[in-house]
Amino acid sequence: MLSAVINASNKSVRVLLGVLLLVMAGGLCAAVPEPAPRVHQDLLPAVALSHCAERLKPAFRSGDPAAIQAAVQDVELLRRTYGTLDVLPLVEAMAIYARDLGAQGEPALGLKVVDTVERWAPRYPTLLGTRVILMRQQGPQGYLWSIADVLELTRLRLANPYHRWLWAVQHLAWVRLMATLLLWGFALTLAIRYRRVFRNIWEEPLRRGAMNPHVMALLGAFLITLPVIFGLDPGIVAMVWLWLLAPFLLPLEIRATLLILLLQLVHPALSLLEPMAAVRPSPSIVTLQLRPQAQTGMEHALSLLPQDDRTFLEGWRQLQFQEWSRALATFGSLRKTHPDRAEVLNNLGVAKYQLGDLTGAQACFDEAALLGPDRGEILLNQSVVAFRQMDGPLGFAKQEDARRIAPDTFNRILAANQARNDQRTFALPLPDNPARVAVLASAQEAPADRGPGRARDLLLIFNFCLPIAAAVAFYFRLKKSISEAHPSQCTRCGDPFHTTDSPDAFVCSKCHHLFVLKDGLHGESRKRKVEEVGSFQSAQRWLHRSLILLLPGADLVLIGETREGLLEYSFLCFALGVVLATGRSVRYSGEVLPDPASIWMPLGLMLLAVLFLRSWLKLLPRRG
Repeated sequence: MLSAVINASNKSVRVLLGVLLLVMAGGLCAAVPEPAPRVHQDLLPAVALSHCAERLKPAFRSGDPAAIQAAVQDVELLRRTYGTLDVLPLVEAMAIYARDLGAQGEPALGLKVVDTVERWAPRYPTLLGTRVILMRQQGPQGYLWSIADVLELTRLRLANPYHRWLWAVQHLAWVRLMATLLLWGFALTLAIRYRRVFRNIWEEPLRRGAMNPHVMALLGAFLITLPVIFGLDPGIVAMVWLWLLAPFLLPLEIRATLLILLLQLVHPALSLLEPMAAVRPSPSIVTLQLRPQAQTGMEHALSLLPQDDRTFLEGWRQLQFQEWSRALATFGSLRKTHPDRAEVLNNLGVAKYQLGDLTGAQACFDEAALLGPDRGEILLNQSVVAFRQMDGPLGFAKQEDARRIAPDTFNRILAANQARNDQRTFALPLPDNPARVAVLASAQEAPADRGPGRARDLLLIFNFCLPIAAAVAFYFRLKKSISEAHPSQCTRCGDPFHTTDSPDAFVCSKCHHLFVLKDGLHGESRKRKVEEVGSFQSAQRWLHRSLILLLPGADLVLIGETREGLLEYSFLCFALGVVLATGRSVRYSGEVLPDPASIWMPLGLMLLAVLFLRSWLKLLPRRG
């Protein structure tokens, strides 16, 4: 009995200290010449709770369980006084503190902080992200243990209509980079593979005028890089190269080229997703009540609401500040006139319950349950009254109904009411409807007139048309070349030729006579031809080894193994896109801390290591 009295006196002292703190804060605010609007005064409970973080931090630093429990109990007392959802500023402050602990080399202590404050905000994204970051700081094992939290955080992001598009843009950016790398790398590899015949396209006409070879080389370099010189995208250069090479490509290379050109449509497709990621959340009167924010212009917007709605909001504030008698009168006046009768009756029952009128509260909750049978708050309020009236079976039955019908509400309220001996009822905010949302939207600043919007639309249309136009131009150039004689490139010496005596269509007549028939060439010509072949084959080996080191898969495309090479190179582009283009961390609207880095990046790094190691093994000497 004595310990109970002491505990009760300690609670009273703590509550009194909290009230004195708020009174002092109110006195300081009164000393300012221009008092803050009422919407700023509504933030006082959240400010008071956030100050409790300064007592929680040293308690965790000390490691004393009794000190931690005492600091947590202070938060519980103040939270019960001022409501449930105002605890979020405290949770976010402790999440920042936990991340600081992890950065200082104490992730285990940071995880203890997160586990302690999670009771006030279960499955809160900021806490989930903080736990993931702290677990990863504990090594590879932490990455594995954090997968469950990563999946839960991903589920919450995809379930939120305003977060899912930002998440999609963050995690699909690799597709854009992969398509770009495929285009650039494939065009570069084909240009290297057919480099002699590629140069012959413009050098053959210039050679007739006896132009210096160095001048022809500079002029050719200028011609093939002309789009970049004009300020166009380098991808256009790659498309021009593929268009020039169309008559010389093998059937499999032609199909791969058309596929890669059409794959560039992902760029405008992702451009359509980006504005969705920046959508401004629609105004919500429920959000204003549950998470009060100081927003300029809201006072005017709320004054445009109907009188009954303004009276409801006033009653909501009275409930938040525990002005039970005034709230009873306010909601009693709305009982017959307000259209949202379930919410009014529930809040009227809350006021009656706090004033000790259990019979009146039960009647209000029962009537509200008939109007809103799927509202978890009403069912839980019925269970609270039943327990107070010593009707255990009815109380448990109502709790099970709430758990089955509204599991999210049940879990949130269960976390908010950790202390079983402190049974409370829960109010309902004024719900959103189109008319109320329209009134709040009128208070928001009109978006600035986007002058370059038309230019952006034209650019988007251009990006859509460019890959299709490139594929069509490639097809028509290929179709036209079928009836014309185009040179090929000899696989032995690299010289372009139109016709050959060899049964191998990719070996020129000179190489056929020199290496197969071994006739028809003068000794001096034979010597010069052998040197040309040796120089070309040496360059081929050097290029092949360079591609093995730098672009795994492109080395196979260089030697004509297009299917296997393109498959390996596609995996390389995928891994590079995941590592380089996936957003490192994103801070979602309304949150103070960014999410952890995507787990796709370490997976991409592992795939890159495997691909490069597999490619470098080709350089090892082989027997036979």
